[in-house]
Amino acid sequence: MKNFILSASLLATTILFANTNEKIDQTVISKKQKIAISQSTDKTVYFWEVNTTTGSASGYALSEAQALKTIKLMGTSDLVTYRIIEAYK
Repeated sequence: MKNFILSASLLATTILFANTNEKIDQTVISKKQKIAISQSTDKTVYFWEVNTTTGSASGYALSEAQALKTIKLMGTSDLVTYRIIEAYK
């Protein structure tokens, strides 16, 4: 009986904490920031944004292959719902 009560309370606690939906603050790189970053280098800068079912991320890389690789890594354990890559010279 003691094991049943402990198992039931553990299950109830797990379900209670598993359903918390916290809102993640989304930080997107603005157009001004993209221009400033691209002017700081001679190479083409690739800015990427990706949205998944659990969150979103954005960043930049110095090659399109690196940007695609990063997006692919973001979607390894989650479903990608939106992705974009922009190139700035």
